[in-house]
Order: sequence, then structure tokens, then C-alpha cells
Amino acid sequence: MYIYELPPEINKELCRLLDNFDYWEELAGNYMMYTAMDVIEIKEKARHQGISPTEYLLECWGQKNHRIEELFVLLYRMKHIPAMRRLTGVVHERFHRLLHKLEAGNGQDGNNARTGGAQRATTSSDSVPLPVILFDQGIRQAPSSSGLNGRSPSADTSSATSTSTDTSSAQYDKYDEILRKVSAIPKMSYEELRLATDDWSERNLLGRGGFGQVYKGEWKLLGVAVKRLRDNEGRDQELVREMCLNQYRHDNILPLYGYSLGGPEACLVYQLMAGGSLEQRLRPKDGAAPLSWAQRCRIMCGVARGLQFLHTMTGSALIHGDIKPANILLDQCLEPKIGDFGLARKGPYGDERTHLKVSRVYGTRPYLPDEYLQSCVLSPAVDVYSFGVVVAETSTGLPAWDRSRARPLLAHQLHAWHAARHDLGALHDPRLPPHPALCRALLELALHCTQPPREARPPMLLVYRRLHALAAC
Repeated sequence: MYIYELPPEINKELCRLLDNFDYWEELAGNYMMYTAMDVIEIKEKARHQGISPTEYLLECWGQKNHRIEELFVLLYRMKHIPAMRRLTGVVHERFHRLLHKLEAGNGQDGNNARTGGAQRATTSSDSVPLPVILFDQGIRQAPSSSGLNGRSPSADTSSATSTSTDTSSAQYDKYDEILRKVSAIPKMSYEELRLATDDWSERNLLGRGGFGQVYKGEWKLLGVAVKRLRDNEGRDQELVREMCLNQYRHDNILPLYGYSLGGPEACLVYQLMAGGSLEQRLRPKDGAAPLSWAQRCRIMCGVARGLQFLHTMTGSALIHGDIKPANILLDQCLEPKIGDFGLARKGPYGDERTHLKVSRVYGTRPYLPDEYLQSCVLSPAVDVYSFGVVVAETSTGLPAWDRSRARPLLAHQLHAWHAARHDLGALHDPRLPPHPALCRALLELALHCTQPPREARPPMLLVYRRLHALAAC
């Protein structure tokens, strides 16, 4: 069960417990890895909306497709027994032992919620992906078949089967391939990047994401964006995928300039996108002029072109998995580049395979289709759906999620308006002059991209052609 499926009565009681003594702040900062600034922003937005800060925190965290079991584990680490008790009816029985363990240590009443601080682990070579460690140490060959951890096989494994031999060979090929890709990326020192960002100054902070913070800097007279990766379970995945993606160069994909290991955090260095993100330009906080219709159309066309490239690469498609305005970056000429490939995955291989079944859903909920959220079916159609939501946002100026709407999800609201025969041409961003024909065409495309059956969604090549024709008008 996902966080956003939490029954209202349990959610209400959970909010009461965690609002008490501001336990939610500890949960957010120490266990969900939100920064101090994030916690302040959550508190302010909750106050502005007149809701519980815990409720707003769970809403934000839930949009990242976290499950109730994950929350239960975090509450266990907090030693918050009353909150854990409220969730016992909606988590699997195997998790109950965590509660029993705490209760046994605190007495059976366990009503005093104990809190514990979480120390952030320092970066070490143990938490860096093996192929990157090897390259960083100047070792160009893949690990030997005696084991990826460097230990010799025990006597009882000496009679390896042909299957294990094949597996070792596959592992060798995999690491050898990664090493070749990593070797083409310039290595930078952590000290260089610290100086480039003025010692990670807050005034150079560009944004925060699930994998870390991004800072503006100047490195060798070149404007760069430096991502400091959080030391969490997703960091390895982010590091390897971004480095391996470096082989795919395209005008609409954010290029990786370099990387840094060995400092307090691993870092990735990118081209600095002077135009900011599409999210910032759609909802400017500095009174900047809104993007024009022509600019929005060209941006959508560029993103479609980048996605079409990813979906039709040699071999199997690469599925981005987290297409949203925050991950669409703009250069000084407003040329879009798709960034943040930490959730990217290889898609189904071969014409006869249309999708993959994955064990867990990643991404941002308002941009993900039901077949992925509910059935863990991953295909290029997931990116198509996400892109359709972005097109709807760009055309209407409305957020992808708004609890005050009849249907909080923008994709669902758009289909409801269409079913009620609303004039789509009149749903334009109110900051723009009316352009009914273009707005209608864009929203019709968004409807097509967000069709509930994934088979009904168009391929990105068709989407790109339609947008290219609109941009040329």
C-alpha cells in the first residue's frame, strides 16, 4: 500500500501523534533526508494551506511513491511506538516484529515515544559502485571471476556449474562495459568543486532533489552545475546511471562534464543551464515575464525530440522514468535538455517485448500512469504519459497535483473536462494572451499521451512530429 492510499482515519491519528512536539521534523530531517530548508518550507506551506505539517510532509513524500511499510521502518528507527501502532493494521504481519522488539525493550505500555538521532554515514569506498572504484584506482580490468568482492571462492563452490560460469562472464562483461564508459569522463577533485561553488555557498544553491543538492559554480572559466550526491541507498544508482549515460550525446540531453570521488560526498558536474528549469519558468517567483506560446511549443518539441532519441536507441529503449518540469532544463536560448537520469532504466529488448515487470515503482506520482503505479508495468509509454502531463501543465499553467481541484491529478482533471465537453482552447494559462487553436491542439495531444491504456498512447516519434508541425506554425 502506498502512502497516498493511507485510510483517512489512520492518517488523521498519525498526524496528531507526529505533530505533537514536532516529531514530524525529526522524521523529515533525520530519516526522510529532507534538508533544514526543506523542513522550513514544508512548515510554511502547511501553515499557508491550513493543514497539519505532518499531513503535508506525507503528501510530499507519498508523491515519490513511498510505501506505508517504508514509513513503518522509519518510525521504528525513530522508536516512535504509538505511531507504529497506528499502522499495524495496514502493514504486513512480518513488519509487526519491529514493533514487538521496541515494546519488549520499553515495557508493554510503550507510550512514551522515544526518539533517536540519525548520523549520516561518511562517504567511503564501500558505498561507491565497484566499477567506479576500480577506475578511480587506475584498475581498468573487470573483477576476476573469483568474486566481485575480491574474496576467493570457498572449497564447496569449486565445482561451479556452467550456469555460474556464464553468470561470471556476464558480470565481467557488465563491469568491463561500465569501465569503458566511465574512463571517458574527466575526473575532478572535490577541493576544485568546493572552490568553484564558493564552499557550497547557499547563494549558489540551484535546487534540491531526491539524490542531492545542485550548486552553481565556475570551473576553469566554465559555468557548471555541481550535484552533491546524498549518501543514501539511491546514490550508487544515480552515480552509475549518470556516468553510463554519458555515451548518449544529444542536443536535448544534459551533458555530463565530469565527476568527483574521494571527498565527503561524490559529485557529478554538468553544463550550467542559464535558463533554469521549466518548473521555475512556468511558476516564476521573481516576477519574470511568462514564457510565450511560441517558446513553450519549442520547448515541448525539444523534449519530445530528446525522448524519441532515448526510446529508439540501438538495442533497447532507455526509459527516463521521471519526466517532469523540474527535470527539463533550459539554456540561455531556452533550448531544453532532459536531466536527472538517476531513475532511468533499460526498456524491453526486441520487437516481441513491450514492457517489463519491476519490483518497485520510482518517480513522481502525479506524472505516472496507473499501470506503473498499480501493476509495476514499465515501458516507454510511462515516459509518454509523463510527457503528456507536462504538456498539460505547460499549456494551462496548472500544477500536476492540486488538492483543491475536484480531481487533484491534472491528467484526470483534463480527461474529466474533455468528457464534459469543455472547450480545451479556453483552458490556457491566464498569464498568456488567448491562442485557442494552439492551446486546443496541445491539450488534445496531452489527452492522447495520457490515455489510460498504455497501448493507446502514441510513440514519441509521432508526438515529436505533431509538435514540430505546431512549432513551425
